[in-house]
Amino acid sequence: MNGSLKVCYLKRREVQNQRCHLGEQMSLAQKAWIRVTMHHVILAWLRAERNTNVAAALSRFPWLLWAPGISKLLDSPDLNDSEENRARLRIMYLIRNVFVLEIPPDTEWYNVRSLTDSELSELHTVNYQTWNDPADQNELRNVAARKPLVLNELPSKWETPILWGHDRNGPFTILEGNNRLTAYAGSAQSGLDIPVLIGLSPMRCHWHLLDRSPLLIYDLIMK
Repeated sequence: MNGSLKVCYLKRREVQNQRCHLGEQMSLAQKAWIRVTMHHVILAWLRAERNTNVAAALSRFPWLLWAPGISKLLDSPDLNDSEENRARLRIMYLIRNVFVLEIPPDTEWYNVRSLTDSELSELHTVNYQTWNDPADQNELRNVAARKPLVLNELPSKWETPILWGHDRNGPFTILEGNNRLTAYAGSAQSGLDIPVLIGLSPMRCHWHLLDRSPLLIYDLIMK
């Protein structure tokens, strides 16, 4: 974070703290939003799936491993290096090609600080058969009640969850982090205070259940 962005964040944080002291409930729309690139999002996603989908993909396609190795790409990334960004993108397309295709291309991405317990009501799980229930619209707390999961790691150790919505007022769909956030919402834990990455677009998105949008890829299948 550069100097000007850090000053902006600290000022917003001061306002948030004042509101909290006054007992005013916050929403994600009122938090500090800082623009980031798609490369930040890809990095966070790959880190979150490093030991699952990424590991499996690289074991099957080792030629995709960029010369300096996966450690350089994920642990010491240079987001200004076009070749690194391309290498991460190739891995992302390999493990999540359909998922990425369905995210509107005009999505603007932000690092938002911070998601707390108060804003969990703004979140919905992804539109996918293993998460869906028309009775509750995939509202996170309701999903946590009907789909209990074990919280294996404290939020302070999480990779940054990735959310998506139409505007800052939400609601927001969890693109990456469904298991972690559902487990947390169903646990007895409290004190959540973590950054999240949020994408915004006016276009409909299949993964956003409330949009009732069919897959764009159907056009390719039916062609």
